[in-house]
Amino acid sequence: MNSLLSSLPIPPHRESGWPWTEVPTMLMEEATSERVPPRISIVIPSFNQGRYIEEAIRSVLLQGYPNLELTIMDGGSTDHSVEIIQKYETWLTGWVSEPDGGQSDAINKGFDRSTGEIIHWLCSDDLLMPGALWNVAKAFAKEPECDVVVGHCLCTYEDSPEKNGVLRSSVESIQTMPYLFGVWQPSCFFRRAAVKREQVLRRELHYCMDRELWCRLQACGARWKAIDKTLSSNRFTGDNKSLVGQSKIIQEIHEIYRSYESERVPLTALLLWFWLPLVTVGLKRPPGAARNLLRTASSSVTFGLKRIYPAVRVRALQKEFYRYSM
Repeated sequence: MNSLLSSLPIPPHRESGWPWTEVPTMLMEEATSERVPPRISIVIPSFNQGRYIEEAIRSVLLQGYPNLELTIMDGGSTDHSVEIIQKYETWLTGWVSEPDGGQSDAINKGFDRSTGEIIHWLCSDDLLMPGALWNVAKAFAKEPECDVVVGHCLCTYEDSPEKNGVLRSSVESIQTMPYLFGVWQPSCFFRRAAVKREQVLRRELHYCMDRELWCRLQACGARWKAIDKTLSSNRFTGDNKSLVGQSKIIQEIHEIYRSYESERVPLTALLLWFWLPLVTVGLKRPPGAARNLLRTASSSVTFGLKRIYPAVRVRALQKEFYRYSM
């Protein structure tokens, strides 16, 4: 492993620790095993992420995983991203830098270029944690019937480091309401065959493509396994799409929900048409009679919806819609 570290380009000045100057400690059984582990194909989509992409690349390469494909799909960056990618070209399965139709389109094109049985995408401002790929491979080997392996995620906040911490993925949530936020995407690895369609991601989705994929996997009968390992680090920079998309995220959740729930009138539509406007308008009103009236009206809508739809589903979707509307 030390030879791998020394073979990679020298880290930028003053960078240290993982994945700059450290390598994961491999278990003896992993280092000496004669069994070839499954091929894992990872796609890194990126656009003008020169500040972060080198760290992402190194976090994959320094896994020391012997059956790895790493493809970088750059959307035609105008910063120094291409210069960094070229530094690591020797260790990559392939890379391109050209305009694309968005992140989902770039990821699909990357998967089209890959051959791995197990696939994963890693945003260029995220990282894999030491030993992540070995832990994933062992989980799939231990339960060959498993289709998806998920782990925990270390969330870091550049502007609020006091909020940093490890958060768990919830397989139970995915199995009941996969259209909601239940699994940390950078900590999710899945079998290509489990998707059962030509394109892994829906190209027209730009914010919630991972949620739609979880719905697809669930609809196809995928078997999920959660492992007690932190597999990735999700960096919140303030520019993350999940933080700035707001109303577009809500619309995509609605689109996904009505694609997979067979309700004559989708619950998400009623929340969008009636409940959410009452809540958002009410919050903009100064304290007084009008605000109290709007609050009463929104509560009445909630009460009515819970009589028609599962209450837990109503509460969960309200929480999501409220989160992205404020």
